[in-house]
Amino acid sequence: MVFLLELSVTRQLRDYLLEVDLEVGAGEILVLTGKNGSGKTTTLNLIAGLMTPASGHISLSGTVLFDSGGAIDIPVENRMVGYIFQNAAVFPHLSVYENIAYGLRARGFGQDLIEKKADPLINNLEIDQIQDLKAGKLSGGQKQIVIFARALANDPAILLLDEPFRALDRSAGERVNRAIDEEVRSRNIPCVIVTHNKEELRMPDIRRCLMDQGTIIEV
Repeated sequence: MVFLLELSVTRQLRDYLLEVDLEVGAGEILVLTGKNGSGKTTTLNLIAGLMTPASGHISLSGTVLFDSGGAIDIPVENRMVGYIFQNAAVFPHLSVYENIAYGLRARGFGQDLIEKKADPLINNLEIDQIQDLKAGKLSGGQKQIVIFARALANDPAILLLDEPFRALDRSAGERVNRAIDEEVRSRNIPCVIVTHNKEELRMPDIRRCLMDQGTIIEV
């Protein structure tokens, strides 16, 4: 397997030293589980560049994102990370479609290319019936699906998801499970998912890592 994400970092947290070594391949889904405070979300933040390791190395698709020895620390906006936070917000005054297209418009893409990228996601996630609604009127589960589509529309080099199923009912959860599996494998990008409830994940061939106090103790 070609490993697109390679991570070997340390960072001192309040109660323990986080020391994580992991690799995620092209089209592979890696799941981090463990109790609250075990370092799962911190690991995502280190990959994204929202937090800085004390030492170590992070590379993505052959590009070094962080290297303490070489004094390299690529800014978060240049890492091409699709990150779906636990409490990610939609733009309530914009329609569902405009939310999904937001990042593409900000990057200067024209309407034809926006439609090419956004329309298949809208159909795959079965939100075509609500694409003209203001996002502020959506349920929590619907908002989560819109946020997922918005992240994918920007063609991320890696997808990070922090508790992506928390606000979803069973039907919406199954749609997002299917979409994550299809999109990650068709795009051939690495994906790291943090979850407390591994039963929410109904995708085949995923690798699960159990974290405790900043280290991976079981795979």
